[in-house]
Amino acid sequence: MTLRQPIVSVMGHVDHGKTTLLDLITASKKAEREAGGITQQIQAVEVPLSNLEKLCKGLIKPGQFSVPGLLFIDTPGHRAFVSMRRRGGSLADVAVLVVAINEGFMPQTKEVLQILRHERTPFVVAVNKLDMIPGYRPLPKNQPLAKSIETLPADAQKYLDERIYAIAEDLYKAGFSADRYDKVTDYAHNVALVPVSAKTGAGVPDLVALLVGLSQKFLSTDLKESEGRGEATVLECSEEKGLGAVASVILYEGSIGEGDTIAVSGQETPFLSKVRALYHHGKGTGDKLQEIKQAKAAAGLVLSAPDMDRALPGGIVRVVPPGVEPARALEELGLETTPARSVVDNGIWLKSDTLGSLDALFFECQEARISVKGLEVGTVTKREVTIMSAVRDPTCRAILVFNNAITPDAETAAEASGVRIFSDEVIFRLIDKYREWREESKLAVERERRREIPHPAKIQVMPGHVFRSSKPAIVGIRVMIGIIRPQTRLVNAAGVEVGLLKGIQESNHAVPEAGEGAEVAAAIDGAIVGRTLSEGEVLYVCLSEGAVRELKNVELSATERQALQEYIGIQKSKTGNRFWGL
Repeated sequence: MTLRQPIVSVMGHVDHGKTTLLDLITASKKAEREAGGITQQIQAVEVPLSNLEKLCKGLIKPGQFSVPGLLFIDTPGHRAFVSMRRRGGSLADVAVLVVAINEGFMPQTKEVLQILRHERTPFVVAVNKLDMIPGYRPLPKNQPLAKSIETLPADAQKYLDERIYAIAEDLYKAGFSADRYDKVTDYAHNVALVPVSAKTGAGVPDLVALLVGLSQKFLSTDLKESEGRGEATVLECSEEKGLGAVASVILYEGSIGEGDTIAVSGQETPFLSKVRALYHHGKGTGDKLQEIKQAKAAAGLVLSAPDMDRALPGGIVRVVPPGVEPARALEELGLETTPARSVVDNGIWLKSDTLGSLDALFFECQEARISVKGLEVGTVTKREVTIMSAVRDPTCRAILVFNNAITPDAETAAEASGVRIFSDEVIFRLIDKYREWREESKLAVERERRREIPHPAKIQVMPGHVFRSSKPAIVGIRVMIGIIRPQTRLVNAAGVEVGLLKGIQESNHAVPEAGEGAEVAAAIDGAIVGRTLSEGEVLYVCLSEGAVRELKNVELSATERQALQEYIGIQKSKTGNRFWGL
């Protein structure tokens, strides 16, 4: 069985050394690119098996593996990883998660793990910056891990074990079982941790040998080379001098060649185009691109074709074979790139830069139990703001924007309509921003609702605190349950109205309300101390039967529920109606 090369995505927190590690493996030198060469922001570099065998000398025997090499993808961040998709899931066959040994897990690392679990992508962890361990002794470049550890003093080996254990513990908290790779007995159920130094190459042969071995052992069915029409994922689109609009793509199935008719996922609708030219990285050379006539999966390519500026990042490019009706090809593509998602009328709006990142954002919202009204790829415009301004729940009048632009008209409309726009390049931070605002908004809505709908409250006239007996009676009160406000009518324990609460003072200053536990002076119009009102007497806020029914659907505190039940009991006794308030 002929195997294609596995697609390996290298991911990790900023400054943890993923690009340096990839440069060492692929022998690329990004700082020394030739002027005028076509380059990609998302690097896709093919490393043939012969090069990998040289790097892993002593760990890989010539002819031991049939995997033709590895296709490494260096993404600017995990957000690019979720942009890289194929039909049925993640584009990457396997991922390398780079974690700095001196820093361990960072917020972005945790988000990468969440994405890897969602996509069910197998991965290994490169525990980088081995050279920063106190007592580290450099050896000749690219030494296996065992030799590198042998030279470490005992206290340095102990420190390494402690850091490996800490990272394994973090992985365990995230739902993964992990251990140093040479101690793993079941790679199908345990994540392998490989200490490496991207600076000296220590442990890198072990990492590469592990990637090759695991790919062939566990992914051979997925890596079976396919014939027929090519399929690729669009990573990003750009303008290249002399070529016009081009797209960086990863070909993951079949083949594609110059002159092929292609169906492309468009930003609006799928469209047809024709391949003018193809470019790819020279094998093992890293950066400079070379023109080719045809390519077979898996390969990182730059595709020149008319209208590629309309291509949807994260979408699909599919070769349309001769004899296939173009309209049918476009219809199929449109159905496949519009996955069904469960949305509701009363929810937030999601905007992202690619289909993949939109899927990831929607998934995280579902996990956080955040309702979604609509979601789409593209810049935020006034249109979305107008839609969200009409949402019934004010705490859902929000647009979450992941790695995308917002038009000035949208910002102006949002400010005028009260719609909140949240933007970030890290999904979990974006969701946290919204949730924090939502909680604040809920409190504001509740405060407003309490002003509109009378809530249950219970107070007591404090003995020895009668300042005026009538017109109005002014007495000291203690708020036992709930919140009281002026213009509230009060009744006693027999359900008889005592008077109208005209005002509240605290420390000789009028206040708009008084909460549970407060001791304030209250002016009660209509009450006469000694006749209709007594010191020590307990009073309740007067509620109509309709208000009581409405309160059944309002969130109340436990003590407010208690006061409400007491009040209902009073009214049942007073009216003789045992169904009062039901």
